[in-house]
Amino acid sequence: MKISPGDIAFDVDGVFADTFRVFVKVARNRYGCKVDYEKITEYDFTSVVDMDERISEEIIGSLILHPLENGIRPIDGAVEVLTRLATTGPLLFVTARPEKKPILKWIHTHLPEVDAALIRLEATTTHQAKLSVLVEQGIRYFVEDRLETGYLLETASITPIIFEQPWNRKPHAFKVVRNWQEISELIQW
Repeated sequence: MKISPGDIAFDVDGVFADTFRVFVKVARNRYGCKVDYEKITEYDFTSVVDMDERISEEIIGSLILHPLENGIRPIDGAVEVLTRLATTGPLLFVTARPEKKPILKWIHTHLPEVDAALIRLEATTTHQAKLSVLVEQGIRYFVEDRLETGYLLETASITPIIFEQPWNRKPHAFKVVRNWQEISELIQW
């Protein structure tokens, strides 16, 4: 599989932004919750993590509104690959986050060598709404960490590429990448 740079788009959390590790860190340090990253075996982690729902919602709200202030970092290798990819054309990120401005600022901060005009971000609020954005933009491949979204994409002939995380290690037939080097190897440079 070799992917033309204009045919691929990316999710943000769990693919570009290492958001869930910060969630675990905040849960431990601010709330004393013992959460093991590797034991988050469901995307809807509240079903597998013993944590008060109010605390979970408070942390998520903070991460959505203040990704920079909470210290969310890019996943290793993402900045280099995305910066290189931007030399071929615009980058498209599609996220189920409800707020666009905070994560767009985070993206601009972590891709300082990429012209802001080359960064497009769609915040869809729901995972299902990602599909229409990707279809409208003519995207053929989407790098995603939520396995259920992969099945949805497949219905519209968009090839899901699953970025491996503890919550998506169930059996499936999708292409899996474990890191950004493996994403880079899929690109037709």
